[in-house]
Amino acid sequence: MSVVSQPISPHVLDLTVRRVVIDAGHGGDNPGTSSATGVREKDVTLDIAARVQRLLAARGFDTVMTRVGDETLSLQQRAAKANGHRGDVFVSIHLNWLQRPDGGGIETYYLGPSRGADLDAIAALENQQPGYSLSDMRALLERIYTDARRDESRRLATLVQQSLVDTLPGSEPAAWDRGVKMAPFVVLSATEMPAILAEVSCLSNEEQAERLKTADERQKIAEALVSGIQAFARKSRATASERTGSDGR
Repeated sequence: MSVVSQPISPHVLDLTVRRVVIDAGHGGDNPGTSSATGVREKDVTLDIAARVQRLLAARGFDTVMTRVGDETLSLQQRAAKANGHRGDVFVSIHLNWLQRPDGGGIETYYLGPSRGADLDAIAALENQQPGYSLSDMRALLERIYTDARRDESRRLATLVQQSLVDTLPGSEPAAWDRGVKMAPFVVLSATEMPAILAEVSCLSNEEQAERLKTADERQKIAEALVSGIQAFARKSRATASERTGSDGR
């Protein structure tokens, strides 16, 4: 049975979070987006992912990196690694690029149908190099509407987005928080755990791109992501304890 056709049992969602899969977006011959001054998404996401890995490991989490260097990985390979290592949550790190150069900010996605042409455009960019056959893609698309992980993924996305907004106030606060959204990202559909894709900054915004050149900004983003993941783990642990108590065990 292929990884994309295995059923997901909802009861597993009450387990505590032990292993976090960290996905640095793009890589290799897929650089992602880039700023006018040459800041490349694939480089920044890998640096942030490595910082997240170190912070999580220091806090006692098991961690898995989908890539540790400038590698070309299909979306299928990323999902297969996450599933093969039996991750409890999957966090994919990306940088946005918006049509308005003065736009910017951060947004966090979980799996679902998109609601607008702008979100379809973002999904199209992130769904490049899927590595799946047409029949596999049909099975993945069915998950967008029926997946049992959606509530957990939405909760993870909400906590991570709030942490990013609280930690990274930026100089354009009115535009900084772009919210939690649904989108049909292939990599989120193919993973068998609560999964999110975080657009942690925006390279089409010159000010944000310049800040991303600094180690301090990347460390702040990493700390915000970890804070959101920890908040999700605490809530999952509390839910598991409540369920155990109600069962009388």
